[in-house]
Amino acid sequence: MILNIHPLLSILCSLLIINGFYNLSKFISKTKYLIFLENYAVSGRLISFFLIVNIFSIVLYNLFLFFGINEFYLKILIILLILIGFYRPDNIQELFKKYILINTKTRLLLFIIILGYFIISLLPITDSDSLDYHITLPYLSLINENFFIQKEWFTSQLAGAGEALIIFGLSINAYKFSSILQFTSLFLIVVAILNLKHEKYYLNINSKILICLAILCIPSFLFLTFTAKPQLFAIGTNFVAFLMAFFILPFEKNDKKFITIFCLICFLCLSATQFKFSFFLSSGIILLFSLIELLKRKLLFKGIIILLVFSILIVFPREYYDYKYLSQDIVRNFFSPATDDYATEAFISSLKHGTGNPRHLPYWIFLPHNQHFFSLSIITEIVGLSVLIFLVNFRFKPIKKIVYASLIFFILALSVGQPMGRFFIEPFLWLTVGSIIYLNSKNNLLFIICKKLIIINSIVILAALSFTIVNFSPGIFSIKNHKNILAKYANGYHLYEWAHKNLPNNSVILTTHRSYLLSKNSFVTYDFRLYSDTQEELDYYINLIIKKKPTHILYNGIDHGTSKDFLKNCRGKLLVRGKNVHQVNKRNPFNNQIILHDVYIYEIDLDKLKKCKIK
Repeated sequence: MILNIHPLLSILCSLLIINGFYNLSKFISKTKYLIFLENYAVSGRLISFFLIVNIFSIVLYNLFLFFGINEFYLKILIILLILIGFYRPDNIQELFKKYILINTKTRLLLFIIILGYFIISLLPITDSDSLDYHITLPYLSLINENFFIQKEWFTSQLAGAGEALIIFGLSINAYKFSSILQFTSLFLIVVAILNLKHEKYYLNINSKILICLAILCIPSFLFLTFTAKPQLFAIGTNFVAFLMAFFILPFEKNDKKFITIFCLICFLCLSATQFKFSFFLSSGIILLFSLIELLKRKLLFKGIIILLVFSILIVFPREYYDYKYLSQDIVRNFFSPATDDYATEAFISSLKHGTGNPRHLPYWIFLPHNQHFFSLSIITEIVGLSVLIFLVNFRFKPIKKIVYASLIFFILALSVGQPMGRFFIEPFLWLTVGSIIYLNSKNNLLFIICKKLIIINSIVILAALSFTIVNFSPGIFSIKNHKNILAKYANGYHLYEWAHKNLPNNSVILTTHRSYLLSKNSFVTYDFRLYSDTQEELDYYINLIIKKKPTHILYNGIDHGTSKDFLKNCRGKLLVRGKNVHQVNKRNPFNNQIILHDVYIYEIDLDKLKKCKIK
């Protein structure tokens, strides 16, 4: 079980994999096809890193979907990658020396914050999404030797290329690989900005540093570098594609190099969509503006063919998988992150609803707001105010394409996207980076005020990083400490520990709690109850469940006997009840109230289950 792996072993294995990828990118960047990028606005080395990791992820993802998972071959591949990392190594720490020289207070602050993000990427993972499917699905995929997407487990249908990378890491116990990759992506975004060049404009290094601090002050990054969610890597992938589309492609005069750059943009953008469905929006916008550049050069037809080919290679395999194994509604499959024929529309609707923030007043992008009130407990769901630095000395002309791209994103996202601040990180990245072009006035009062505010904000972020490190870092040093941290901060830990002690050996539980990774017993999710309304839907999911032969139902007190507990009249007898066992743990320091609930274990009578009716 993952929880019995020593944390330091996992961290070491994860760092070796990252180092292997980074060293491999050095060799890729020096090939005759990419060497020309070294003289461009974005380092060819950075492009190559995201390129090679995405190639690995997409190839592995498609192999896992259709040909199963062979752990032995994965270990051989990782060993080769690690050996590459030791061959004439050009380690990632060299970037600190090259781009983040500690010779001013501002650069020192930048260095310390980046170091803080690195440390929290090493800490125990306790968020619900990771314990639900980001790590659990890869873990079960290795055990079952196939990509473990299940019809009744809706969140498993959200899994993609990011989970394929996690499977890759887990094959050598590197369960921290994903979170360290998230940090690496954030760090390389900073490096890309510090290394950014422009043919027309002089980009002031002090402005670049200020922009980097503004970006690192995005509270959502505190969350994303502290989880197994592959979102930050996809953001980094799209960010590199954005830089190529807006800072390189329009200025390339050689048609052959122009097409090569467009191919890279296509591959990176389409790869990002396979990590998270929502990246179809930002990737689509970047590709749209790239196609406009091809239209100007009278290369649009060639560009469309290239886009079509990459779409077939990258996007089509998952669409075919969904058609073959989940649903034969091709149109709905393409426009939905979850595609099972029953109840997934209600599930998708709940994803779009998010925290229920008002779409017409999007102040929740900048301020921690949850439905009808302000709350510091959800501060890691926002982008914060520092990203508004692009408004200082705002000049429309030099970044008009970036402004148009961002406006398209905002209009579409506010209409159909999830009303949560984290959803809007990318357009603010675009705008803040674009503002480097005109943020070079040392004597401008507004600029000076903004700089001081960002430095103050950076100190606040540094304090949050320090608080997190102090509270979670003991979990790095031993398995026992790791479990103690989970007991304190991972929601569902006490519930599953209690269940394991009270269940017979080899029990299969139907469970209402989504932190499935914490279960030592085989499980089937009972989440379908939340999204089913008809007898037809209930019969469909009960038939799926019966095939897996669950022996018991595990309830936390919140879900026991509710109107959505469709099995309450057709389950077996109560086996055991635990008083105040389920502790609702919170990771956020501003939301540390201890809430306790009773828990219940019922036996399952499969004959009764077959006759279950909605009442």
